Amino acid sequence: MSQPLLSICIPTNGIPELIFPVLDSIFVQKVDKDLFEVVVMDNGHNDDFKRQMTEYAAKYDNLIYKQTDAYEFLSESECYKSASGLFIKFVNHRTKLLPNTISYLLDFINKNSKDKPAIYFSNGAIKGIEKIAEYDTFDGYVRGLSYWSSWSTGMGFWKEDFDSIPLNTDFNLLFPHTTILFNEKQKKKYIIDNTVLLNEIPVSSANKGRYNLFYAFGVEYPGIICDLYRAGHISSETFLKVKGDNFGFIAGLYYDFVFLKKKCSYNLSDKEKNLNVFYSFRKIKRSVFCTFIRRCEGKVLRMLKIKK
Repeated sequence: MSQPLLSICIPTNGIPELIFPVLDSIFVQKVDKDLFEVVVMDNGHNDDFKRQMTEYAAKYDNLIYKQTDAYEFLSESECYKSASGLFIKFVNHRTKLLPNTISYLLDFINKNSKDKPAIYFSNGAIKGIEKIAEYDTFDGYVRGLSYWSSWSTGMGFWKEDFDSIPLNTDFNLLFPHTTILFNEKQKKKYIIDNTVLLNEIPVSSANKGRYNLFYAFGVEYPGIICDLYRAGHISSETFLKVKGDNFGFIAGLYYDFVFLKKKCSYNLSDKEKNLNVFYSFRKIKRSVFCTFIRRCEGKVLRMLKIKK
């Protein structure tokens, strides 16, 4: 098999009810199988899943299944290392591809294989971008992405750019994709494609990650953005924009999992310590309380309208 145009990379920890519907959504698409490959990297410990996955992979010449002992999210970067396509697209093991998504990605590759712009597929998540936004500077790109740059699901990049990262690079433990996303700072064009290409399988927060949630988004992620500013790669305005937008995201997490006590698998310890590094724990609690009041007022108004 010659080099495929596209590598679809799916790191997983071995949850059959998630990944097999995702794989089905890929292989049901009517695309020449020589044009793409699928790489599944498994760092789980589910022997039954390994058996099922091995049987599934035997059906398709362009499906590569590997196991790794890479720590938690680092299975993502290991998955990329096994990809051979001209362009690499990350797919979360709980996001199914919508019909024609592979054709859409192949069309992008064919149109841009010469200039190789940086690209982030935000899947309709970024408000204010109707479909596609283009930037001619890294600073503008980071500002346009805002806190969504913490989200690995949008990742897509050229294998050539990935191979330019030194072999001894330490990928960020919590956000390994940012090591790649923020590596290319001298591109002539940066693109955010907000087209909806994926459909996430609903999963309860009680069955997601076990990492320290408020350390991840209150310390580690803003620290990554701060490092870009300190190194002169982004402006203070961009740093403050991303930091400010991330505040709202963190306040939403606090509202759901601390204030409302919704079930989750995350580690919520050391909240005050972690949220006082880049932010103010007091201001976050105040924001959460204001959100609660607004929602209560909204419910009351809706009830009054119903009575009328």
